Amino acid sequence: MEITLIIIFILTLVYVVTTGRISTYINLIALQGVLLFFIAIVKLDFKEIHISNLIFILAETLLFKGVIVPYYLKNLAKKNKVTYETEPDTTNFNAILKVSVIIVLSFLMANKLHFHAIDIIIFTASISAIFCGALIVIRRKKVLTHVIGYLVLENGIFLISLSIGTEMPIAINLCILFDIITTILLLGVFVNEMSKVYKGLEITKLNNLKD
Repeated sequence: MEITLIIIFILTLVYVVTTGRISTYINLIALQGVLLFFIAIVKLDFKEIHISNLIFILAETLLFKGVIVPYYLKNLAKKNKVTYETEPDTTNFNAILKVSVIIVLSFLMANKLHFHAIDIIIFTASISAIFCGALIVIRRKKVLTHVIGYLVLENGIFLISLSIGTEMPIAINLCILFDIITTILLLGVFVNEMSKVYKGLEITKLNNLKD
């Protein structure tokens, strides 16, 4: 079950790097939130984790990542009439090739670690998500898509904490707090304020900013 969920999560990484529709980006972010919810259920040992921590984790993945953030992103995209991402500098084939290399290197990196508490499969997916999120930020030009790239990156960080969660539950709590604070800052301050000034949310328009 865990391997199936991780494979689906990795497939969403391939899709999110190559797609151009903003609605697809947002739906994939929501899907990743739901997948993280089920991965957490399968992975975590309920007997060793306090019920309050468990509720906090599951609410953050399913409610926050799977519902609240996608809902806000859809409203933001609709408000600014953003439907498509600008064509990237590289082709989708090159993007798929880069994602494949990232996944293979992440797996090799995970195998090199000799720490018994780390789940190699989840760790591979987490490193892949971090680099795929960075790749989205590099390839795309709209601010909204950059935020989605950061959200994918944060999902990778959450998976890292989940891979060692049974041994270090405090790592998950710290990661969740970081995740929520960063997302609120990105959506509530940066993007929302940018949308009031620059319609379309093009990252290239930041070049026009003066000191």
